[in-house]
Amino acid sequence: MQNNLSDLNNHLFAQLELLNSGELDDKALERELKKSKALTSLSTQILNIARLQISAIKAADSCGLRNADLPSLIATKDSRAAEDEREKTKQKLLGGNR
Repeated sequence: MQNNLSDLNNHLFAQLELLNSGELDDKALERELKKSKALTSLSTQILNIARLQISAIKAADSCGLRNADLPSLIATKDSRAAEDEREKTKQKLLGGNR
């Protein structure tokens, strides 16, 4: 698992398919239902955190903050890469390293 929302989505659908398969006896079905409730609870928290991070990134962007100005919890790999690329371009335009 890569710990991203796509993987979470895959896990949720796999659990749904298992529950709908009809291959579980009553005891296994009960166990999977408990597992599903826990998975749903954790998924909800993960999605809430993702929403909060997106809101924080949008707020920072609207204030003109760069990725380097953001706490590491909010900063993203993609935004760091974009920031690095902007910095390289800026250095080229300025004629060297500063």
